[in-house]
Amino acid sequence: MKNIKRRTRDAFKSRILTARIMLYLNMLLWLVSGTIMVYRMVEDKNTWPVALVIFLFLCALACLFIVARIIDRPEAWVYPIALFLAAANLLMTFIGYPDFLFILSTILDVAILAGLIPLKPYYDK
Repeated sequence: MKNIKRRTRDAFKSRILTARIMLYLNMLLWLVSGTIMVYRMVEDKNTWPVALVIFLFLCALACLFIVARIIDRPEAWVYPIALFLAAANLLMTFIGYPDFLFILSTILDVAILAGLIPLKPYYDK
């Protein structure tokens, strides 16, 4: 990593911590909304769509968890992966079911992307 000032490093670390907290909070929102949606579908006796919904929610949760775990590594490959997965999650919430929790998740995804974009110098070598 480049030789950067301590103040800048501290700012990067605080932004990374904020992004990690927002990613975990977004994961929690996805888990709650997925559980509610699956419960409603099981109540209506939908069998195959439930399996697909569970799979998609688990993929979204896994993506958020992976990004939250690798976000503090100062390697060049982490930044594009984090941006791609955050943008993909934003797209999934934007075109998803218009529920209150999805709207909160969309707003949180926009905040996550806005927090990740200024971190590019942290990941450059």
